[in-house]
Amino acid sequence: MNKRTILYVLLSLVVMIMGLASCQKHTYDFSYSPTSPKAGEKVSFVNQSDAGENWVWKFGDNGQSTLKSPTHIYTTSGTYVVELMVDSNKNRKISHVLEVLDSIPSINLESDTLQQYTPLTIKASLYNPTNATVTYKWTIDESIFVITAGSLSSDSVTGYYTEFDRTTQVGLEITVGEKTTTDSRSIVLTDKLAPTLLMQTQMGDMWRQRIYDGIFEDAKPYHGDASVINEANDTTAEFNGVLYDIDNMPVLTDLDVNALQVDAVNRKLYLILDDGLYVANANGDALTQITNIPAGTLLVDSERNSLYWSDAYGVWMMPLVTHPQNVISEQQLGKIKNVNEVPVVSRMVLVD
Repeated sequence: MNKRTILYVLLSLVVMIMGLASCQKHTYDFSYSPTSPKAGEKVSFVNQSDAGENWVWKFGDNGQSTLKSPTHIYTTSGTYVVELMVDSNKNRKISHVLEVLDSIPSINLESDTLQQYTPLTIKASLYNPTNATVTYKWTIDESIFVITAGSLSSDSVTGYYTEFDRTTQVGLEITVGEKTTTDSRSIVLTDKLAPTLLMQTQMGDMWRQRIYDGIFEDAKPYHGDASVINEANDTTAEFNGVLYDIDNMPVLTDLDVNALQVDAVNRKLYLILDDGLYVANANGDALTQITNIPAGTLLVDSERNSLYWSDAYGVWMMPLVTHPQNVISEQQLGKIKNVNEVPVVSRMVLVD
């Protein structure tokens, strides 16, 4: 065999090996530990993919990472879907369901506001590393709740409520080994969907609260999509083709204006000054003070005739001022409601 033949054979083998290598299927996966983490405990994710150059992790609570094998801490218990996408390729996306437990047994609700006849699953979250004996005792108003799965002595109960326009309580007594703890949750029952008030505090925390006719759901920390809040702009407003800016309003006032909102329906301007909340006609009439407590932000909802604002005491709501002379009647002042005591809010928006 001459040298040329040997070289040809070697090159053929190299091409064959490279072809086989290119046809090899790669594996994309990940694992995590501990497998049953508690809220506040660090979770380590191990990337088990045998190919790829960049990574995008989504931890299911708005947290993300681009590290190959990151760590993450979940602040609240619940069920989260963790996703890993390799090389920005949707065909290389892997997901696993991770359940974060609470060191203190607690009630895990899919929703704390529910429409009539809508299925609801109420679960118990607990941390039981020693596999101790567990007993459950649920307290649910069975006169308005129909159980379709589980029982009052199991770890979860599924069913639906038959009434609306009221608030009801769910209680749980759970014994792990020799230790007994209790927990309770409040559920708002309605026959319709409600607008939701999303609020962002000055510390960056998100809160959510649904608004009903005469019923306010308790505000709770919110870990969902914050894009609506982040896009909100409380510093400018357009009215009849004119853009009003808090840095350029000499016609209305020469004071420092912290925020501005327009009620286009009633042709009113609402402003936050250093000494409280004010209202004025859109044609530039004198300001009338509504409150004398410094506010953080405000939101006008002309469709529902409501004004929301926040101060050091919480988030407040009142009907929009409709008097042509900007007179705030005692009856209107009496209708001002504290929606909920939420830390000072810097942004808020109402969504359907």
